[in-house]
Amino acid sequence: MAKLDFQHWRIKHRAWRTKLKSFLEGEETLTREQATSHKDCGLGKWPYGGGLEQYRHISEMKALEKVHITLHDTVRNIITLKDAGKDAEAKTEYAKIAAISDKVIALLTKVEEKAKSEL
Repeated sequence: MAKLDFQHWRIKHRAWRTKLKSFLEGEETLTREQATSHKDCGLGKWPYGGGLEQYRHISEMKALEKVHITLHDTVRNIITLKDAGKDAEAKTEYAKIAAISDKVIALLTKVEEKAKSEL
């Protein structure tokens, strides 16, 4: 498998987060699947396209997968609340996104550090 550019995935994730905010504000910058599926977003295509296999020996990789799933589950909850007209609850749920997203970035960095130390 080709060398992975972790910085690329951190940037891609940050861009997705910006698009998510626009999506939740009613702008169509993401599809619903990209917003809610941990496998259909840009970052999600990497682990399931070989990243999990390549870095399975790094414990943070499994943690990254779990946090990434949590992120998309939270987005799905936000959309469900918004669709039900529960805007206050949706905003409360949205407040969780920054911390979860920051954890995704931190785990990507940890996986990268460990992968580089193996070289």
